Amino acid sequence: MLRVFSAILALALTLSASAYAQTSIAGAWELTINGPEGPITATATLKQDGENVTGSIETPQGVAEMKGTFKVKTLNMGFSIQTPQGPLDIKVNGEVDGASMKGVIDFGMGMADFTAKKK
Repeated sequence: MLRVFSAILALALTLSASAYAQTSIAGAWELTINGPEGPITATATLKQDGENVTGSIETPQGVAEMKGTFKVKTLNMGFSIQTPQGPLDIKVNGEVDGASMKGVIDFGMGMADFTAKKK
């Protein structure tokens, strides 16, 4: 009976570790944003603490700090960049599937879709 319990416990721990590894989005991501004037590349570096996500994004316009949440497969983040007209708040909504992601970036005055691959 003890062997059966030990085997079940080992299997459960292995499966839960696999599930956690699949739901972690921490790390560096290469983004391709389909902007109105053509594709824009960016790099996001994310840290995850449970459902809370922080990090930074580097675009041709500079670097910005990001924060948001990741629940199940859905990432919702926001950041702000400084423009000549003042700060521009940007929202990122994506669906994560392993080491890839796709979604929409809302610039407030327009939207663009994006894809991303984990480095």
